[in-house]
Amino acid sequence: MKRDYTSKEIKKLFISEIQRHNSTLLINKNNLIFNANYLFKICKNTVIAPVIKSDAYGLGAIEITKIYINLGLKNFFVGNTSEAIKIRKKFKNINIFILNCGMIFDFNLLKKYKLTPVINNINQLTNWPLSSKNKIPCMIHIDTGMNRLGLNSKDFMSSENKTKLKKMNIKYLISHLACADDEKNSFNTIQLLKLKKMQIYLKHIKGINIKTSISNSSGIWLGKKYFLDLVRPGAAFLGINPSINNPNPLKNVICLYTYILQTRIAYKNTTVGYGASYKLHKKSKLATISIGYSNGFSRLLSNVGSVFINDKEAKIVGKISMDLSVVDITDFKESNIKVGDPVEIFGENRSIDDFATLNNTIAYEIICQVGKYSKKIIY
Repeated sequence: MKRDYTSKEIKKLFISEIQRHNSTLLINKNNLIFNANYLFKICKNTVIAPVIKSDAYGLGAIEITKIYINLGLKNFFVGNTSEAIKIRKKFKNINIFILNCGMIFDFNLLKKYKLTPVINNINQLTNWPLSSKNKIPCMIHIDTGMNRLGLNSKDFMSSENKTKLKKMNIKYLISHLACADDEKNSFNTIQLLKLKKMQIYLKHIKGINIKTSISNSSGIWLGKKYFLDLVRPGAAFLGINPSINNPNPLKNVICLYTYILQTRIAYKNTTVGYGASYKLHKKSKLATISIGYSNGFSRLLSNVGSVFINDKEAKIVGKISMDLSVVDITDFKESNIKVGDPVEIFGENRSIDDFATLNNTIAYEIICQVGKYSKKIIY
């Protein structure tokens, strides 16, 4: 991973903000733009529609969307209707697609805010209104194998729906890949062929070719045949590795920091934290840092994880508390560490993908969790 800031530079630029909050998420705008340009280059003739659901993965949907719009992007996917309205109130001249509108469509809201919903089940399709005066645009989600959301082929191809499908203003048929991060998985091809089969069926009904979309960030790395007419990257903009089998060509966008609250000398045979789960085998110097599980710093890392202080690794000792954790700094030089120093959780010395692996999870979950409770700084 290419470094952007040294520990000394972090101290100088952001330390006053870091010291005001339990956790601070630094968001590198230039690296985000680099990743966007990388996507523009490989997806030249395909519409790129960023996914900004869950508050842009916890980074702040309004600010992140503003960056995307300044890059010329104008199509966006959100998770629900409330997210869509929030974005629409700020940005009037973009297209907003809602991945999950819930049980019932509020057609008045869809019209008022000019929103395009995704139809995810047979009930939504059955209840979709047809009006010669105002055909509400929509997308239809085809379940090609995830068994999560979307119409199965039987419901979609039901004779009862032919007339409705013919009259509907369908912008895209979409689906979602289950194994896109593994280019060797044959299930990717199976899903792609299923979606194309439904596209052919719909063309037979409507007489025109409806556009399709199947790729999220990882799907883009499967190659051009998966680009179709529109791709839906989210994590790739943020530098998360889209492929489990290949090096990451993207730049890191996010770094999570906290700071040292207190240092102390602790003696041999004393214990650290709740449950006295860690026993010191020698006289040690410990640092209490201002982050815990309420900030998305998982208890799974208790006694096994580590952080970085001045670019040097420090082991977590004892159980992680709600908003505090303890690390061992015995081997640090006295002059190299002091109360108030920034503490890196992930970013420069450890990628978010590696941090997610330590937590036995994925980078998406880490971002969403830490983004909720961290001060966010775009620089």
